[in-house]
Amino acid sequence: MTTPVAAVRMTGISKSFGGVRALDNVDLEVLEGEVHALLGGNGAGKSTILKVLNGVHSADEGTVEVAGQKLAGATPEAARAAGVAMNFQEMSLVPTLTVAQNVFLTREARDARGLIDDADSIRRAEAIFKMLEVEVNPRALVGDLGAGQKQLTEIAKAISQDARVLILDEPSTALAVSDVERLFVFLRKLKAKGVAIIYVSHRMDEIARIADRATILRDGRHVITAPMVDLHVDTMIEHIVGRRSKGFADVLRGEVTKGDALLELKAVSGPHKPENVSFTLHRGEVLGLAGLLGSGRSALARVIAGIEPAVAGEIAINGRAVQIRSPSDAIAEGVALVPEARATQGIIPAHSVADNMVMAVLGRITKGGLVDRIQAREITDKMIQRLSVKTASRDHAVSTLSGGNQQKVVIGKWLATDPDILILDEPTAGIDIGSKSEIIRLVRDLAMAGKGVLVISSELSELLTACDRILVMADGRAHQMLDRADLDDPTETNPEHALQAAERRLQIEIQKALTAKEATHG
Repeated sequence: MTTPVAAVRMTGISKSFGGVRALDNVDLEVLEGEVHALLGGNGAGKSTILKVLNGVHSADEGTVEVAGQKLAGATPEAARAAGVAMNFQEMSLVPTLTVAQNVFLTREARDARGLIDDADSIRRAEAIFKMLEVEVNPRALVGDLGAGQKQLTEIAKAISQDARVLILDEPSTALAVSDVERLFVFLRKLKAKGVAIIYVSHRMDEIARIADRATILRDGRHVITAPMVDLHVDTMIEHIVGRRSKGFADVLRGEVTKGDALLELKAVSGPHKPENVSFTLHRGEVLGLAGLLGSGRSALARVIAGIEPAVAGEIAINGRAVQIRSPSDAIAEGVALVPEARATQGIIPAHSVADNMVMAVLGRITKGGLVDRIQAREITDKMIQRLSVKTASRDHAVSTLSGGNQQKVVIGKWLATDPDILILDEPTAGIDIGSKSEIIRLVRDLAMAGKGVLVISSELSELLTACDRILVMADGRAHQMLDRADLDDPTETNPEHALQAAERRLQIEIQKALTAKEATHG
């Protein structure tokens, strides 16, 4: 029997960013001709270790070998020369170029005069999509494509490099079920040719079908590597959640009295997602949206906030049907959205705390074309005190603040509009646990003050700490509404262990939603 050969061997990999240890002495071995799943929750270190392998990041400690040879330098060029290709989760496509130009970007064919041969790129791209058995026009501009075709273009770009190691980071997020099946058929062909495939996904039903072995990371550390036959879904979830630090388990959940219906959605659909979503948010309630990337959570928030139009269904606020065609309509109806992309959509980093804090209420405090500086200072100082924003002065640039305090400025900006309905999209992403706990306490306080709060988060422990009910979504549809109390184990008295048990139950419900979605689509 032939001993399997290691296509990738990463040993003792450690990596820190600004004092935060993203990877701590991690080992990863992937064999030739296997599909190796890489699993873990948000912040587990999956993307970081793959970027080390791909040369995007340089490891602080450890060694990287590809096909038995130490990687010659921590650069994407060195990784590519060694035969490593990666499909990035945060797509690396250029929207103003065609599909074919993107697939062969920096690797273009040249004609006899040394000029780029676009016709050759089109022919080669067509051949790749024919192998995948999917329809994507190589001549189309990427900016004109839907999410699924962009994802297929990203995959084609990785495949086109004829790599010996292919890394796929959440490749099926925007794909239809039929396209996922075609992708799996093609991956099995690559595997038969000896290509090593590293497959990252939160979709455990996919992992169980395509992977031979899996490695699970948690909090930047290696937990287990095992054959898939030894890793059932419950076992994987147990390893992913594990025994974490106290974190949110120390946050006391103040009970609130649920009031009248504040926001009602009846069969609401957006341009792409969501699809036929209905729910009711009450005064004094925190409602969470749970689901994987591509489940439609943020798209639903954008429809409610008027960033994208509702194409079907009805939205009612305080029992009255409303038409929300723009963000200004939403603000006028008492709806505010704190977006996920804080740095690009939430703040102007070079401007002061005060300028950012009053941005959403400029119309209210401007008279005769001039901003009332006294009112601006009063609003800013009130929010700094209310949210415990740590800044030397209201006149300091927001860019000088920590991530947690920048997020508080974004929340303060929208609280200044005095909304009845506050939507928070990934409110604690990229900030420390202390600031996370402060924001969760603020969410509970807002509910106790009679607001309705909608929280979108990929961090399930955050949803379980903040929310009274949780709506599980998959593929743009509402799957199941869960009462937070129903996820508790009444026999578990340790708060930390109780939170972990609830997180495992919620993980299982999210996986069930995916399975139900696939069954529905055949």
